[in-house]
Amino acid sequence: MYIRSYLQVNEALQDVVIKYNLNAKQILQSETWVLILTLSLLVSVILAGLFIIYIYYQKMIQLYRLQQNFINGFTHELKTPIASLQLFLETFSRHELERQEQLRYLEYMKRDTKRLSDNVNRILQLGRLEDKNIKADFKDEDLISVIGQFIKNTPHLFDEGRVEFESEVESYFMQIDFGLFEMLLMNLVTNGFIYNKSREKVVRIKVTMIEKSLVIDISDNGIGLEKSELKKVFKKFYQVGRSTKGSGLGLYIVQSIVKLHKGEITAHSDGVGKGTIFRIVFKETK
Repeated sequence: MYIRSYLQVNEALQDVVIKYNLNAKQILQSETWVLILTLSLLVSVILAGLFIIYIYYQKMIQLYRLQQNFINGFTHELKTPIASLQLFLETFSRHELERQEQLRYLEYMKRDTKRLSDNVNRILQLGRLEDKNIKADFKDEDLISVIGQFIKNTPHLFDEGRVEFESEVESYFMQIDFGLFEMLLMNLVTNGFIYNKSREKVVRIKVTMIEKSLVIDISDNGIGLEKSELKKVFKKFYQVGRSTKGSGLGLYIVQSIVKLHKGEITAHSDGVGKGTIFRIVFKETK
């Protein structure tokens, strides 16, 4: 196309030069440079387009891999408790068990049903949070009291370790969706136990005021994160080291809930094996 265009323009200019007896060398030379410049610009546009397509293709591949990791991880999260429940039910149907042993198996079954329920709730909450027309049930609540109630009412989440709560602020009222905020705390606290290989697992929640902003630090003594992972962990479906634990949705949901409450969340870690701190900041809007 470029060559054909060049030849047509060149022939037309030659006809004009011959017809009006003009300076052929000056006119044709200028026309050649103009065409070369135009051609260069078009080639640049094409190369830029190819580069954009390549970047888009790479992102699509990355998204596909994340989705595959999510499917594999989530399938594992569903199949494990289902298989466990099936085994316990078959045991009940085939054998006469003593009451104490029955109660022990029932506790296992309650644990597995809760695990299934948590996974289903994550998917439901994800759909709710990604709905642009979401109507959160905001009420004026004391955030310090909400955190205290969460720790008091959910001791079953802390069987694997302990939670320490410290607040330098007596009370702090803000608009909160209690259910969503409870899910935020649940995800961060349980992550501190799940991704933790310490003999004594500890999650610390500390509330402070820094330059008129409320800061909630949720830290653990778990496996920690590399610097390259600190921002990636909030991406949908992302799992550190392609772990089969979890669904890759927990921290994405946490970030979405924080944004819905007009706050910011960041992750901090000194490296692998040195624990992680998730910092939530609510700037004063009053």
